[in-house]
Parts: sequence; C-alpha cells; structure tokens
Amino acid sequence: GRWGNFFNQEAFGTPTDLPWKLYVDPGHRPPNLAEYEYFHPTFLYESLWDLAVFVVLYAFLRKRLQRYPGAVFLCYLGLYSVGRYFIEGLRIDSLMFGSFRAAQLMSLLLILGSVAPPMRI
Repeated sequence: GRWGNFFNQEAFGTPTDLPWKLYVDPGHRPPNLAEYEYFHPTFLYESLWDLAVFVVLYAFLRKRLQRYPGAVFLCYLGLYSVGRYFIEGLRIDSLMFGSFRAAQLMSLLLILGSVAPPMRI
C-alpha cells in the first residue's frame, strides 16, 4: 500500500524542512519542484493515522459499540476519512475534480455517510 509509495518515491507531499522530511531523488521530483530535495512523507502520515484509528477502534470503541451492528465499521469510515482528508491536502499529485481534490471530496462523502446512519436512530 502506502509503503510502496515510499520505495517507489511517489505520492509524497509538498516541500518541507521538518525533521522527519523525506528525501526524494531528483529523477522522481516534479519538474516544477526540482529545486527542492525534501518533502512531506504523506505515506508515513497515513500509516500513523491508520494505526491510531485502529487503536481507538479496538481499545476504546469495540466493546462500547458491540451491540450496534456496523457501528465500528462506520466509525472506521469516518475516522479514516478525516485523516485522509487532511493528508490529501499535503499531496502534490492529487487527482483533481475541477478545483477540488477528488480524494478530499470522497472523504467528505464518507464522513457524512458515517454519521448519517446513527443520526436516524
């Protein structure tokens, strides 16, 4: 998944000087950002976010939501999508739908879809 992006030097974020910056070889840099060497490691952000979502779901919500079929799945959709929305904002290779990032639009739809069913109860 996302760790393949690391090895292939793809799907990284905007240039950065943060301590956990990712070096990208000149041949993998977009032409308009060729002068930058270090970028946000968005694959790392997503991996850490996914781990945090797992911990929250497994350690804190799993037993509380056990009596509500599908509730953990809906929580996963919502929490994953929140992280994906913000991480996608850092990427420089996003698929665009007009002036919006397609992944951010999908994340918003999934967030709404995850909170809409419980609101009907």
